[in-house]
Amino acid sequence: MSATQNFGMRIHAIAAYAPRQKVTNSRIAARLRMERMRVNAENRHNGLGKLDRKQEKVYKTSDRWIQRFIGFRERRFAAEDEGTIDLAARAALLLLDKTELKPSQIDGIVFGSVTPSYLNSPPDSAMLQDRLGIPAYDGDTPRDFHCIDCSLACSTWMASLLHAYLLISSGMARNVLVVGADKMSSTINWRDRAFATVLGDAGTATWCSAVAPEEDWFGPRRFWSWASGRDGGVIMTPMGGSSHPISSAMDIIEYKNRLAMDGAMVKELIVPLVGGPGIEAALGKAGWTMDMLDLATLHEANLTLNDDIFRQWKQRGFSGKVLDAGGLFGNTTAATIPLALALNSEALTVGSRFVWMAFGGGLSASSVLGQIKHPVTCVSAV
Repeated sequence: MSATQNFGMRIHAIAAYAPRQKVTNSRIAARLRMERMRVNAENRHNGLGKLDRKQEKVYKTSDRWIQRFIGFRERRFAAEDEGTIDLAARAALLLLDKTELKPSQIDGIVFGSVTPSYLNSPPDSAMLQDRLGIPAYDGDTPRDFHCIDCSLACSTWMASLLHAYLLISSGMARNVLVVGADKMSSTINWRDRAFATVLGDAGTATWCSAVAPEEDWFGPRRFWSWASGRDGGVIMTPMGGSSHPISSAMDIIEYKNRLAMDGAMVKELIVPLVGGPGIEAALGKAGWTMDMLDLATLHEANLTLNDDIFRQWKQRGFSGKVLDAGGLFGNTTAATIPLALALNSEALTVGSRFVWMAFGGGLSASSVLGQIKHPVTCVSAV
């Protein structure tokens, strides 16, 4: 296909996979209590005093507390030998099994994840190409195939969808598989309930394809993105990267290579932004108004936080339907939005106008507005 051709993009199908292991809020609370006991034992061994009341607070939670302040009832954890590539492959194979798409018809993979299967190499997009049996050669000729690994914290899937749109609308690809998959359980800091109570694992695969411009679901002016690196420290992994590599076993024992978050600051910064000027900027760029939206899906970081955002949207005229995963899977980062869509297939009716919006580390936020113009196949193994 010529890179000078101009196409629109539609979504043919969305597939979602979640591991079988359900982890209740009570189990999370018990694991945090165990960690508190370990820390107190370490302190005794090192001649230090017990944790004070303020220090102990970061280990205290319960099913009631999590449901009230976060909105999650449970989440899924992958097995020890199940990595991000496995979550993605299961979703993608499910999609191929339930649709007419053939591996030889796929022109590219945009693999969205913040938990790569391997630290530096090989990239997950290339591994998935092999897992799916996508041919690397046309006869003896190396096949033109686009592999992109995309990471933008909790805005990853939205950024991945934008990459797919650029490939397809430019004519560089006709069929692109957009993956949103994360094994977030591997990033949990068991010495801080902020992330321990919210994270979960899932894999998704979305088949995007080229259509005539007049059938385009999206459009360049309907994608909106924002970033403020000044506030990056609000959500971060303190050690393990090239700037601050692990230097001792104690760094791992103390979970310095796991995620850390200032939850109160995230709420203070994100809710006003996404609830007000963020969505207004996205709508203004597209020339839309809030009352035009039939469906809305937010990144499922925290359902109570999302409720605060939707209350602001309703005050601005939103009266559509909210699609989410019901608090049963936790924050699966790159998988949250397509997972929610796959679980609400009956709502994805032709003619409906939607907004999908994500926000998180960076800080970053991304959204897309669109209109469903073709039937969508949704399949799940959850």
